[in-house]
Amino acid sequence: MKPEIEIAIRTIALADGVPAERVEAGIAAMKMGAGYETQEPLYSLKKITPLVGYNHCSFLHKLQIQRVGISYGGRLSYRLSDVVNYLRSPECAAIRAELKKKRRETTKAKASNL
Repeated sequence: MKPEIEIAIRTIALADGVPAERVEAGIAAMKMGAGYETQEPLYSLKKITPLVGYNHCSFLHKLQIQRVGISYGGRLSYRLSDVVNYLRSPECAAIRAELKKKRRETTKAKASNL
C-alpha cells in the first residue's frame, strides 16, 4: 500500500473519531489482504434469499444465517458461497431439525384442541 493512501486513511478516520488502534488494525489487515481474497459480490439478506431458493428472508433469519454475515456499517452483507456452505453444514441441519420438531409439536397441539 502506498504511504499516501495510509496517510489519507489515518487522517479521514481520525477526523471521524475512529479510535487510533482500530485505524492501525484496519491498515494492517489491508496490508495482509484480509477480507480481500475473493471478488465475490456481497448481497443483502433480501437479495440473497431467492438466490438460495427460499421465498422469504424470515426463514433464513430463523436458520441463523447471520452467523456468516459480514458487517459493513452495522448492516450485514452476505457472500453467496458462504451462505450455500452454511446451509449445507451440519450446524444448519440441526437448526432445521429443531424448527421442524417445534412445528410438528405446535400442529399436534392445535389438532388436539379441536
